[in-house]
Amino acid sequence: MAFTMLFFVGCRPVESELGTLDLNPRAFWEQDRLMIESGIQFEPTPAMSEALAHGVDLELQVITRVSRKMGPIAHLRDSESIRFRIRYLPLIEYWQIDRIDADGEQDSQSFPRFWLLTQSLTDLSTYPTGLNRQMLDDGEWQVQIRVQFNRSALPAPMHLPTLFSPEWQLTSPWHTWQYASS
Repeated sequence: MAFTMLFFVGCRPVESELGTLDLNPRAFWEQDRLMIESGIQFEPTPAMSEALAHGVDLELQVITRVSRKMGPIAHLRDSESIRFRIRYLPLIEYWQIDRIDADGEQDSQSFPRFWLLTQSLTDLSTYPTGLNRQMLDDGEWQVQIRVQFNRSALPAPMHLPTLFSPEWQLTSPWHTWQYASS
C-alpha cells in the first residue's frame, strides 16, 4: 500500500514555490464570438533563469478549449494553443519574446531587460475560444483556458531531468466558464 501511495503522490501535479505562472482571464462576447482577455503572470524558477542565461529558449502555451456539456461529462470539441517563446540574445544583450498563433503567424518583441519582458506578458491579450452564439442553441458548453510551461519545447537532453524537477512543472489551473442558451 505504501508503494501505491508513493506512486500516486509522485504523479500528482506539482506546484513550485520557486516560480509563478498564472492568468487573470475575463470572458466577453465580441459580436457573436466568445473571446477571453488575459495577461500572463510569469516569474521563472531559478532553473529556468539559468537555462535562459545559457541560451535555452523557454516556451509558454496558452491553451483554450471548448467542450460540449453532456450531463457531468464535457466532450472536447475544439482546442487552440498560442505559444510564447522567450529567449536571451547574448550578442546584443536583449530579451526576445515571440508570440506564435495557432496558424503559425509570429509576432516578435525585444526588450533590454528581462523584467520588461515579463511585464509585457501581463498586458492584456485576446484569445479566441471557438464558441459562438449559434452553438448555444445546441445545448450547454464549457470554455476553459490555462497557461503552462511547455517542457517538450526544450532541447532533447533536458526532457528527462525536467520530468522530475518541480522547477520545470509550472502550470496554471484551468479557468472555466459554463454557457447555455438563455
